[in-house]
Order: sequence, then structure tokens, then C-alpha cells
Amino acid sequence: MQFKVIRHRNKDGSYRKGYRVQCLRRVREVTPDFPEGKNVQRVMATFDREARELPADVRAILTPAEVEEWKEWRVKEDEEELAAAAQFELDTLAESARVARMGLAKGYATTTPDNAVAIRKEFRALARMLIELGLMPEPVRGRPEKEEESDLPLLPNFAPPGTPAYESYQRLLDEHERKKAQTNDGG
Repeated sequence: MQFKVIRHRNKDGSYRKGYRVQCLRRVREVTPDFPEGKNVQRVMATFDREARELPADVRAILTPAEVEEWKEWRVKEDEEELAAAAQFELDTLAESARVARMGLAKGYATTTPDNAVAIRKEFRALARMLIELGLMPEPVRGRPEKEEESDLPLLPNFAPPGTPAYESYQRLLDEHERKKAQTNDGG
């Protein structure tokens, strides 16, 4: 038994999956032209592609082995659909999150605290998965290490000498040098 999703051609010539499944059975057909018989495929039944259970009329036509084949086909079809949906969602997730963030910031969208917790939980789980797969670096925990004070040169005093601004900046420079000397001396 072969289960085949009926495809349809769009106006542009590309094919898309339809909503019906054909059950095709290979049978030996004897005709006057072929008295020894030849193998042909015949459509035994057609039913909805999204059906979780076989319709009763289709189940009556199929053998138990063919019903098992259909169950295997259903599992395989579900896996293919999940893979395609997961890839699409992952490809568009950054854009969807950006639009949601902008909508929340501007007040166009709202959510409940329960939904916010669920969103945070899923984003954290996704981040852990990306780290495990090596697609994203692991975040650094804790505060960043404090680097030693560098000896960056201070800006020169651009105020004209003899002005209050010049005297004020000069006092700040002198104060800074005094505190730096006290720190370096250990006192």
C-alpha cells in the first residue's frame, strides 16, 4: 500500500500539497491485451490528510497490515510537518520577538503575568539549547572583573590662566594627584 498526498499545481507552475490522501494498492490486472496480467496501481480510497484516525469506510477496505503501514506513514508525516514548522519558527523568531517587544513598548500589545512567565521560561530553554549546540557563547556569570586603574592622561586645563574656571580645574587636578599618591603609598 502506498499513501500519497495529492498535489496541486499553482498558476505559477509550482506544486503544493493538497488536503487529501490517496491509498494506492498495486494489483495484478488481467486484460485481453495482457492475458498473463500486469501490475498496476489503483486508488482504493481517498480521505483527509489531517485525519488522526482512518475513516470507517477506508478501514473496511484496508487489510490489518495496510492499517499498520498507514500508522507508520502518519507518524512519518507528522515528523516532517513538525520539522518544517520548527525550522520556520526558528527562522522567524528574532523578527517575531522584535515586533512583540516594540508592541509592548508602545502599548499596542499586552500580556498576562502567567504568559510572561511562560515566555521567559521558553526563551531561557531556547538559550540553553543554543549554548549546548555551540551556536551561542555561554553567558559570563557575576560581575565583570574590575581592571586596575589605568594611567590615562587627564585633559589639560583649557581655561585661560587667571580665571575662576582655571583655578577650579587646577584644584581638582591637584586633589586627584594627592589622592593617587596616597593610594599608591598604601596610606
